[in-house]
Amino acid sequence: MKVNRRHFLGSAASLAAAAPKAADIEAIRKEFPRALGQVYLDAAAHIPLPRYTAEGMRRYIDFHTYGPGEGRGEWAAEALRQVKPLFARLINAKPSEIAFVSCTKAGECAVVNGMRIQETGGNVVTNDLHYAGAIHDYVGRRKAGMDVRIVRHKDWRIDFRDMERAVDKRTRLVSITLVSNVNGWVEEARRLSDLAHAHGAYIYADIIQAAGAVPVDVKALGLDFAACSSYKWLQGARGAGYLYVREDLQGTVVRDLCYPGYVHFNYEPWVPERDPALEEMPYNAPKSASRYEPGNINYTAYAGHSEALKRMLAIGVENMYAHSKALCDRLRKELSGMGHRIITPPDAASTMVVIQVKDLKGTMARLSKANIQVTSAGKNRIRISPAIYNNMEDINRLLAAMA
Repeated sequence: MKVNRRHFLGSAASLAAAAPKAADIEAIRKEFPRALGQVYLDAAAHIPLPRYTAEGMRRYIDFHTYGPGEGRGEWAAEALRQVKPLFARLINAKPSEIAFVSCTKAGECAVVNGMRIQETGGNVVTNDLHYAGAIHDYVGRRKAGMDVRIVRHKDWRIDFRDMERAVDKRTRLVSITLVSNVNGWVEEARRLSDLAHAHGAYIYADIIQAAGAVPVDVKALGLDFAACSSYKWLQGARGAGYLYVREDLQGTVVRDLCYPGYVHFNYEPWVPERDPALEEMPYNAPKSASRYEPGNINYTAYAGHSEALKRMLAIGVENMYAHSKALCDRLRKELSGMGHRIITPPDAASTMVVIQVKDLKGTMARLSKANIQVTSAGKNRIRISPAIYNNMEDINRLLAAMA
């Protein structure tokens, strides 16, 4: 992860200086009611909905319940206008490069389908630390005839040389998860983007475990496409997500698969007199990433998310990352001392710690009794993912329950 860290994470000293003070964290915690009543260390699964996101959603619902009076209509219109520029700012993209999608997987499918990889005889290279839902999709495509190459991890890391061997002149897309939900592994995205581009291919990244958790710069990383949902580190609700498509690739490398917009009929009786300069059914294709949007979206969720993005940008993702990373560092030290095997690489610049335990059922029972929320997976894995609303006392309680 050395290349990525230089590009967008900064030095350890600067991150330590950026960490919010305890008083600030306590104020932030109050915005997350569930995190006050429970030791919630599971942001990588689903973040507790903060008050400000819920309030934004309620205000939008009020607009539709009571009408546009008392500023409700103006607020709703502005919230939906702002949300793309806010998210674009978070990942260093242009608003015109952002589309609304229902979820991360929908964004990745829009890219893969739009690139016509199978019908042109190309191949996709990915690995088994990519999101399991995406891999399942690729396995289905493989069964349908697509050349899909899935590199296997070695001791919970992806060896760049293995990815390099899988890429060839027919590779159209390298598809990765920037921060793996499996164990917090962080891909060498800049190096992989250079590899893809050197072979005339493109690179896609699932950033659902990165956006809002660690500073992400899609330009510095050389990403061509990226997607995420908003219900994890981005402090939003399910059913709302984002697709990033580099501006110069829109409508060309990724062709249009749907054609959003409305036709205005140019003939009687629709108009009193036809405009001879226009077709009878004029077609105006969107000139931005909105061309990949299917139609109506979860407007309520996006209205709420505009409030979340404002708060996150005000706090600073680098500050949130510094706070969460300090909690992860403590977890690494203490859990390792208890004899648990940590499968998150020690140099991974992510905000989760994944361990292997001998008695998964018994450990999860103790954590549940202590009112601690984490994720279990497989036969022996536990994923712990602290966020901005957690404090060191939460970590102490988890360690006591694990002892």
